[in-house]
Amino acid sequence: MTDRPAAPVFPFGSQYLRGLTPSRADWASDMGAMRAAGFNTIRAWLVWGVLEPAPDQIDLEYIDEFLSLAHRNDLAVGFLFHLHGCPEWAIRQYEDCWYVDIHGRPFEPSQRANTPSGGWPGLCPDWDDVQVLEDRFISDVVEHVGTHPALGFWEPINEPHMWVDLAESPLGPFCYCEATREAFRRWLRRRHGSLEAVGEAWGRRFSDWQDVRPPTWCFGLSDWIDWRAFTIDNIAALVERRAHIIRAHSQAPVIAHAWGGGCVTCPQLGAMAFDDWRNAEPVDMWGYSAFPSRAGQTLMVGLGTDATRNAAQGKVFWQSELGAGDYGSGFDRSGRIRPEVEAMFCWESIRHGAKGLLFWQYRKEAHGSEMGAFGLTDYAGGPTELLDAVARVGRCLNDNAELFLRAQVRPAEVALIFSLNTYLADWAQHRNCQLSVDCLSGYYRMLWEQDIPVDVLHEQYLRDGGLERYKIVILPNPVALAAEAIEPLQQYVKGGGVLLSDPYLCALSPHGALASEVPGAGFAEVFGCRERDITSARNRTVNLTLGGRQVPVTGSHLQAFWVVSEGAQVLATYETGEPAVVSNRFGEGRAILSGLNLGLAYSTRQGVGDDFTREGADATAGDVRRLVLDAVAQAGVAIPLITPPDVRASVLSAADGRHVLIAINTADAPREGEVRLAHVAVTEARSLLEDGAQVAVQSGAIPLRFSPYESKVLVVG
Repeated sequence: MTDRPAAPVFPFGSQYLRGLTPSRADWASDMGAMRAAGFNTIRAWLVWGVLEPAPDQIDLEYIDEFLSLAHRNDLAVGFLFHLHGCPEWAIRQYEDCWYVDIHGRPFEPSQRANTPSGGWPGLCPDWDDVQVLEDRFISDVVEHVGTHPALGFWEPINEPHMWVDLAESPLGPFCYCEATREAFRRWLRRRHGSLEAVGEAWGRRFSDWQDVRPPTWCFGLSDWIDWRAFTIDNIAALVERRAHIIRAHSQAPVIAHAWGGGCVTCPQLGAMAFDDWRNAEPVDMWGYSAFPSRAGQTLMVGLGTDATRNAAQGKVFWQSELGAGDYGSGFDRSGRIRPEVEAMFCWESIRHGAKGLLFWQYRKEAHGSEMGAFGLTDYAGGPTELLDAVARVGRCLNDNAELFLRAQVRPAEVALIFSLNTYLADWAQHRNCQLSVDCLSGYYRMLWEQDIPVDVLHEQYLRDGGLERYKIVILPNPVALAAEAIEPLQQYVKGGGVLLSDPYLCALSPHGALASEVPGAGFAEVFGCRERDITSARNRTVNLTLGGRQVPVTGSHLQAFWVVSEGAQVLATYETGEPAVVSNRFGEGRAILSGLNLGLAYSTRQGVGDDFTREGADATAGDVRRLVLDAVAQAGVAIPLITPPDVRASVLSAADGRHVLIAINTADAPREGEVRLAHVAVTEARSLLEDGAQVAVQSGAIPLRFSPYESKVLVVG
């Protein structure tokens, strides 16, 4: 008798174990309850200080018991190595290897919200002795677990980034120890080639490599860009090194994921210093975490998912930590997220292509400053309405696992360029990246509200080609584009593409030096104009005249004035009659340059990170949105769906010809109307959230009624 192939499984589950929470006495009952709720995956932190309380005495029984219980409940286990939770004995024995802050003070490891067991942030891995300790711990654990049937995957590090001192204002970056300083000098040698070249890039002179120091005050720019770029590379190398060690002893997939929303949405990217594209390269699967606390952040969940999909570069990616429960800690409570809103966050992730869904977390944390926050269960681990709501999502995903695993997002015709280099320059200037995040997210919002698929492309990953598949490419706040982006973008326009840019394009070189003209790097020829003057537009409204109508723009950061070259076309003017938006034919394509930050005028100024929450003013400049969407439409991009007001939707398509329509009502009010698909001839529809019940189709349209924040999932064809 031939064994039947195992049924496909859509990874669905939760973070569960972190150090000594939950209690071992609760493991068995909690895992049984998880399985009863339809969970199939469980994630556990292997906190170094908890697992190895004394040198060479790893508590392997702790690991074995956890795996056995998981196997008994048919749960796949993902083990995360949390080496930021250092053992007390190592802290004592390796005091010379503590992290050093910007003031030159060693940082004594302690407790943090995500490491209530202490030992945070551990020891600086730039020291050889620390690498030996960490490598030995990882090797011993992986070799012991071996091929246990409950093992699902390994994680080499949680949300790879450089930790920051939250008690400092501005946030304190790391690390300034001697090992890191020497590693920085080696990195500078590789990046610049010579001591003289470093001096040229930084605008100063050096006589010896030992004179080259990382910046410590807040008024540098070129040195800070290099310092944070080095840290980004250093973090990526750490992920790669740990992944290599794991693979030496295990065939299980190595998975990692980005901090809340990923680098594209991180307002402290300069301090935290991480690059999702780089960190995703050495792992088998990628993901990201998101901690939205209100329905209005749904679009930021979408942006984080789309950016993560692109950072994965074709690999399977997950929503690896979706916040569940409530924000707050200890005495400070904010109340549970409404169940239908949590479900909406789930489906927002799935409709943008996520192939796995894990929550943070199952039970509430019992120790430390995060206690009481985030949890699908009540205090005792009992069910809640929130658990029931996400279980319904999980049942739908796994009752139709083959369909959801195969179905793919529609190829995007619009791309947003993520300029990591500009984010770093922005942070060096302002000690946050909010300007860059808001410029990009505002453009994304314009497209998200029209259900137009979007790719988010990293500026350093454009040389491999592929830009030609986009009908329009948008450059939000492109002040300091990386060198790798310049030629591909110019060739894209020359070959027939449409490029839309914010002002101050390449005003800085990739190293942070001021250009001799703006737009810089040869873009003045591409856009058919150069900057005459530039001023702040903050806290005021700038009126444009476009096609005979007035377009008020409030919320731009800058206002640039142009000298227009012969042959270029002025699309919009300021009240003074001076050119505001310029269009130019370049080769076979067209380049449009705005004197205002158009995306910034339509940003919600929000994020989905757990460490840094934002409460900025929502910008809703409808006329600005129309200006951008007109350019998108003129580039040949069609709106793929027609939906009722406030309803956002996507169509995922499987290779077998089936299509999945996911629609969410983002309003706290009922909505109804027809959903029409531009690229799918709809003759029938079934609701996957209602056991396959038939849904009426009228003349190719699907009439739907939504209750507040309701999600609908249908198979259509």
